[in-house]
Amino acid sequence: MIKRLFILLLFLLPCISRAEIKMFKTGGRIHFQYGVNVGYNLNYFIYKNDNQKDVASGYQGGLFLRVSRSRVYVQMDFDYKHSKVFIKNGTLSTKFGNNIPFDKLTFKYNTLGIPVVLGGLVVKKPLYKMRLYTGLEVDLVTKIKTFYTQNNLDYTRSLRKKDKRDLIRPAQFSYQMGMGMDVAMFIVDFRYNLGFRNFYKEQYRTQTHLFQTTVGVIF
Repeated sequence: MIKRLFILLLFLLPCISRAEIKMFKTGGRIHFQYGVNVGYNLNYFIYKNDNQKDVASGYQGGLFLRVSRSRVYVQMDFDYKHSKVFIKNGTLSTKFGNNIPFDKLTFKYNTLGIPVVLGGLVVKKPLYKMRLYTGLEVDLVTKIKTFYTQNNLDYTRSLRKKDKRDLIRPAQFSYQMGMGMDVAMFIVDFRYNLGFRNFYKEQYRTQTHLFQTTVGVIF
C-alpha cells in the first residue's frame, strides 16, 4: 500500500508543481504563516550486498515558514534531527576505525535539515486542508558519537571533525515528497526522503530512505 502511494505521488506531484507555478502568478493575495512541529523519524540504510538493512530511529523538532497564494504554497523548514543506527558484525574500515572489527556498532548523530518544498491544496475548507508537496532537502551533520562492542567490551568515542570527514559525509542531499493535513491551527505531516548519495563513506552502502511523521501548530 505504501509503495503504491509513493508511486501515485511521484506521478501526481510533477503535474501539480507545473499547475502551482502558473497559479502562484495569478492567485489571490499572498499569505505568510509560520509554525513549529515535533515528530519521529525512521531511516533505512540499504546495503548493496545481500539486501541487508540498517534501521535508524530518532526524534526531531523545528520551525517553518509558509508563503501561500490561493491553493499554492512554498515552505521552508529548519529541522533539528536526532537519530541512531545499529550495525552488527562489521569492520570500521576508515582511517577512524583503523580496520577494527566489531560485534555491534551504534551511531548517534544530530543533523540540521533544511527542506524547501512546493505544495498544493487538494482540499481547502475553512477548518480543514489537505496538502501534497515535493521538494529538496539538505542535511548538515552537527554531532556524532559512536558506541561499539568488541570481544564483549564496550567502547565509546566522540568523533572529531577529521574523524567525521573520514567516516561520514558532512552534508546530505535528498528528494522529499509528502502529504499533510491542517485542522484549524494544528497540522500533521507524513514525509519521505530519498537520499542522492551515500550517507557513510563505506563502499557497501547506498542512499538513505527517511520516513518522518510530525505534528505541530501553525500561526
